Amino acid sequence: MRSPKPRRPHGRWTYYILHEDILWPCPVRWEWESGYGGWLPFYYSPTLEFVAGDPDKATKVVKAKAQAGRIS
Repeated sequence: MRSPKPRRPHGRWTYYILHEDILWPCPVRWEWESGYGGWLPFYYSPTLEFVAGDPDKATKVVKAKAQAGRIS
């Protein structure tokens, strides 16, 4: 009997990579890797390569709450 795979991480995720002294935010697409036994974050690097990243270094994008009232 096979155990079901865990759910894919939900929400928007970003992977930050330092390339040519610039910190690039790269959007993450989670893909199941059976050899790894889990979901891995894949992203397009600044050189347009599709790369697998470290799951611990992927950052979830949190919605910024709009300020009600006047604009300063």
